[in-house]
Amino acid sequence: MSTETPETKSAYQLRREALSRAIAAWQDDPADPENDSPLANAEALEDALMDEDLIVLPRSTGHGKWVVEVGGKRAPILPGSDRSSGLLDAEEAADLFLTLSAADEYAERQPTVRPATDMEFKLALADHLFGGVA
Repeated sequence: MSTETPETKSAYQLRREALSRAIAAWQDDPADPENDSPLANAEALEDALMDEDLIVLPRSTGHGKWVVEVGGKRAPILPGSDRSSGLLDAEEAADLFLTLSAADEYAERQPTVRPATDMEFKLALADHLFGGVA
């Protein structure tokens, strides 16, 4: 019986390894010589990232906060709730997105995640500090 335990890797190390595999697959992919445009290369890179279960998100301008929407309106904090969600961290936004997606059995209303704008961040901060916008 072996007393050695397998090396555990952090989530960051696993993500870096997946990113490395995606870039290697993208670089090894023979590009179409007639269509060697930056857009075609970007699409091939995005496909390689998706094959590794990675996606590219825009950098948030609202100080790292995200907004989850359903049908163009703020998503409810929980499925069936009438209270809307506010600005969320990336992990909270992902959790809410997955919760709402799982609750919508027939995929009638697809939730979307977008970066919060600077103005949304300022309004949320004013609401938190002063109980509303003055």
